Amino acid sequence: MRVRRSSGTGRVALAAALAVLVVCAATDVRAGGTLRCGNRLVRDGDPIEEVHRRCGDPTFRSFSTEYVSFESASGFVVTKAVPVETWTYNRGPREFIRYLKFRDGRLASIIEGDYGY
Repeated sequence: MRVRRSSGTGRVALAAALAVLVVCAATDVRAGGTLRCGNRLVRDGDPIEEVHRRCGDPTFRSFSTEYVSFESASGFVVTKAVPVETWTYNRGPREFIRYLKFRDGRLASIIEGDYGY
């Protein structure tokens, strides 16, 4: 019986393919958290004033409150009211509508909708 040893090229190819998948996945996640306003970029975590300065007035604004509960170090459950503001940017039929959600004055998420009108 003959035992054949692998040269390792299959493992190298597999590792390279996995590396490409990881880079692609990371790129997609990062692209979802940014928005280009002219030649400027806004991203998750930016203050609401900075987003307004870079992108201008939104087409529509809505306001709400979310209640967030967490357990403190001493074991007590604390509930905090967090102001939430959602801005809608509708830049016309050739671009997608963008929904920017701010929590406690910071950009929390950017969601892409359908084409504008």
